Amino acid sequence: MPRTWLLRLYPRAWRERYGQEFLALLGEGPLSPAEWLDVMRGAMDAWLSGESGAAAAPAPVAANGGRTMRLKALMACERRTAPVTVADGLLGAGVMVGLSLLLLLARRIGWPDGGKALAGLSFPMALVVSMPFWLMKGTPRRVQAAIIGGTLTILALIGVLSSLD
Repeated sequence: MPRTWLLRLYPRAWRERYGQEFLALLGEGPLSPAEWLDVMRGAMDAWLSGESGAAAAPAPVAANGGRTMRLKALMACERRTAPVTVADGLLGAGVMVGLSLLLLLARRIGWPDGGKALAGLSFPMALVVSMPFWLMKGTPRRVQAAIIGGTLTILALIGVLSSLD
């Protein structure tokens, strides 16, 4: 896939300002899964934040064309990245365990059909809901809402379709 396709994920003002640096930073080699995620999250942030022309300064590219820093250095969301503390991890784990138990109990408290689907998806749904506390800490709320809401919608649809007889 041509690298220019990835550039098209970003708003026009962002592409005009940072397009050449972005393409140079991508280089020619294959992208790792983490770099793909950085590109997608950065594009979503650029569109949702309304700050498409105010992205962080690009990372320098080494003379040999290699990446000197992760792609996130170029993405607008990098400037908001916050360190994850032990308390954040414990809070995320508590949310995940608590919501998993609640969804597992849905079947027992009077929602047999929907509860069956929720019980099967209790861990993935709880994991997604816990992401703002650890994985997405520092990411803008609108980006978090879009990613989490979209993922939960897909999981709910899977649950509904799997519970149909």
